[in-house]
Amino acid sequence: MIDCLALCWMGLFLVSYIGKYMPGDIVSFGETMLRLTAPGDSRLETTPLLQVHVAGSESNTLACLARLHVRVSWLSALPATPMGRHVETELRRHGIDTSEVIWSANMSRVGTFYAEEGSAPLGVQVYYDRANSACALIDPEAVNYRVVDTARMLHLTGITPAVSENARAVFRRFLAYARERQVPLSFDVNYRARLWSTQEAARQLEDACRQAHILFCARADAAEIWGFTGTPEEILRQMAEHFKGTDTNKTLVLTLGSEGSAHLHNGEYVYAPAIATEGNVRFGSGDAFAAGYLYASLNGPLYQEMQQAYDIGPLIFGNALAALKRCIVGDIAVITPDDVRALLQSQKGRRFR
Repeated sequence: MIDCLALCWMGLFLVSYIGKYMPGDIVSFGETMLRLTAPGDSRLETTPLLQVHVAGSESNTLACLARLHVRVSWLSALPATPMGRHVETELRRHGIDTSEVIWSANMSRVGTFYAEEGSAPLGVQVYYDRANSACALIDPEAVNYRVVDTARMLHLTGITPAVSENARAVFRRFLAYARERQVPLSFDVNYRARLWSTQEAARQLEDACRQAHILFCARADAAEIWGFTGTPEEILRQMAEHFKGTDTNKTLVLTLGSEGSAHLHNGEYVYAPAIATEGNVRFGSGDAFAAGYLYASLNGPLYQEMQQAYDIGPLIFGNALAALKRCIVGDIAVITPDDVRALLQSQKGRRFR
């Protein structure tokens, strides 16, 4: 007869096992790199120092969600080197499940990019060095697409298919797999002009934009890639017409930089102003916004609390996370639920709609 102590230990083991291997609420695939930045207003040409940050749009979004206690899983390829382990350790530290990472041979590399964060009018300058990275060389046959089976949502961005033919093949398989299993797609256009042309982006991203249950797009990307211009509402309605798909509950979200954000859901247009911030860290703020919006779309406990208390919508929740991220060095929004709660409480009395 099994004694009570043995049963207790068995229960603890099962909880630990299930917590470790249960698929994430949100699953994503994409490349995470190292960002090497000249500190302050230094130029890359002359700086004796470089600051190193783990950076990837998909993993930035997942890390933010994980810090709000959403179960998330990230798939990619990393080299079995100290640099690859550094990336994986940093993502795990924020709560991302990295158990499906494909570890490549030592001869592969982590993608990098170099950045200057100069003041206007110089602005941000970015230089990529990501060719032949582990993610770019990923074997599409080695990826476990089944992690999508029990996910509540698949999150992808328009960066991934621009990385390489192999990454594009994995991206397309994930699209097909999610479509077949009716797993909703969250898709962030996230156009990178240094990776491909607007014509190629428009052609390659069409299917994902049509399939998306939630489609994120910056106003500048909508104009540059598809020529959608006008007021935010006019742009969203042009997008809705162009990207009609089978999802009758499709939501289109337009980010407007310092002006805030807007969305179109079931034909209803809503605009939300940005939340004032003195922060000037630009990297990762769009990913934090997407995380906040996705968290609200999943009806997370903190969003329910704030929605009931202050009648906010998902746009304001996303704007809050973007505002906080601009105050945080690095690409990942190192925030807590208390940070978000405090910011939204400080806005009490402000009309959001």
